[in-house]
Amino acid sequence: MIRIENLCKSFKKINALDHISLEIPFNQITTIAGADGAGKSTIFKILIGLIKRDSGIISFKNENIDDNFQKITSITGYMPERFSLYPDLTVEENLNFYADIHQVPPLKRDSLKKRLLEATGLIQFRKRRARALSGGMKQKLSLSTILLSAPELILLDEPTTGVDPLSRIEFFSIIKDLKQEGKTIFISTPYLDEAEQSDNVIFIKDGQIVKKGRLQEIKDHFPAKLYTILPQGNIFEIMDQLSQQKELKDAVYIRGKHIKYIQISDKNHLSLIPSISITEESPKLEDIFLFYERQSKASKEGVHATHH
Repeated sequence: MIRIENLCKSFKKINALDHISLEIPFNQITTIAGADGAGKSTIFKILIGLIKRDSGIISFKNENIDDNFQKITSITGYMPERFSLYPDLTVEENLNFYADIHQVPPLKRDSLKKRLLEATGLIQFRKRRARALSGGMKQKLSLSTILLSAPELILLDEPTTGVDPLSRIEFFSIIKDLKQEGKTIFISTPYLDEAEQSDNVIFIKDGQIVKKGRLQEIKDHFPAKLYTILPQGNIFEIMDQLSQQKELKDAVYIRGKHIKYIQISDKNHLSLIPSISITEESPKLEDIFLFYERQSKASKEGVHATHH
């Protein structure tokens, strides 16, 4: 297991990470989810020694690594947010180039390359130049190049940003296969539906962890009820009215043509919402993230108010 405790990092006046603590269990998929600028990439770069932390402890197999990142990097394949392929080289030439970098023995290279090309569906495109690949294919090729070193730990920083929905599904199918092979996978994503594929999930906002835990436990122990409401009337006008009411202003939000209402207390306020239909439903991770984000915001404002 990799453990991070009280990790802090500032860039001039920007507090990028504020006492972050998390764990990456071996042989599981752990996802850190949050918007751009939340601090996800900073954690990845600190974890492999690309940037220095201001404070905090990183331990690997219960041993503090101090500044010896070799313990982690020697078993890691890291795919940064903007991974550089060589556009003028073909798929196969890119793989050969990275095989040289990873010092993959020639005898092992061909069978490994064939297996990766088959697993990613790139075998029929092996003579195609990287620049002519779609976004999804480029990401699969990028993943293949880091898998050449047969890493135990795979760090993927927003691997599917800008990739079409079908390619995202295919990409995560490969990730699940890697987990079956015993790999440890740590992914960052702005897409909460992708976090649904994980064993463990960490929600991050503005450099702070909003909620973390095993995915199923977070869902099972969601402490509120969720309703989807088809409103009667103009949805924006209704939302404007609801935002004036203290019982509802932090409990409602728009999703498409519906209003979502999170009921926190025993008493619900559904009667205050003009509706055609009301359905209670199980929350998705997007709803859960919003709930905990608003809770943490409210508690911060409460602390703020007591200091004034």
